[in-house]
Amino acid sequence: MEPAIVSISDTEDLGRRLRDQRGPLYLKLATWLRRRILDGGWVAGERLPPLDRLAADLGVAVVTLRQAVAQLESEGLLKRRQGKGTFISDDAGAGRRVRLRSDWSSLLGHLAGKQPKLLTMAESIAAPRLAEGEGAAAPVYRFMRRLHLYDEVPYALIDIYLDRRLYQLAPARFDRRMVISTLAELPQVVIANVRQTVRFSTADVDTADMLKVPVNVPVGEVRRVITDAEDGVIYVGEAKYRGDIVELEVDIERPRETSRGNRKQRR
Repeated sequence: MEPAIVSISDTEDLGRRLRDQRGPLYLKLATWLRRRILDGGWVAGERLPPLDRLAADLGVAVVTLRQAVAQLESEGLLKRRQGKGTFISDDAGAGRRVRLRSDWSSLLGHLAGKQPKLLTMAESIAAPRLAEGEGAAAPVYRFMRRLHLYDEVPYALIDIYLDRRLYQLAPARFDRRMVISTLAELPQVVIANVRQTVRFSTADVDTADMLKVPVNVPVGEVRRVITDAEDGVIYVGEAKYRGDIVELEVDIERPRETSRGNRKQRR
């Protein structure tokens, strides 16, 4: 049986609309294709139409479409078969997403097995920005800029400030591994509080280049601040996550039945 061909829709003036946005056209096209794969609109094993016909339907040059397809091939979402065409990979879809939860154990589980790529490391003269109530700054921080990868695909760009006194406890481990995971394993470190805030913005030029996405696509900005028993800020992480890969899951606790009962009694 011949594999089904993916359904292509919502393509009217797509090429023009993509060209109106900033950034390389092939990356913007790759983002459009990636979203349809990750959202489950195209099923594993389905085949793309012939690339010359698809390029005409999308209003882009064949060479631009080939660049976009090559990008998704490198991410494992598409697979070309000689003489047969281009197919949605068997492991594509929702399983390719990186899910972030809001509790400590889930955060450690998320970091397990991920690949940090160190981009910059230096002693920080200035302390990280701290908001009121976040804690007291350490004398000196070790600054690290890292790119986090999942199946070789970059999904987060993160700036890390780590208390230099803690960095010196295990410098080789902090350099090679996830910083939060390493902190959690050190018996000398007491983690008293972890605060996480999330906001949404768009990718600037540097972020887009690092994460391999077009400029101005949605990104999630996650800020984590870890304090010790003396309310000292031992870690600040400011991460930018790709919006097309990462999902943030937050459990909303339902009010307890007893609490509602107490409110009724007070009325």
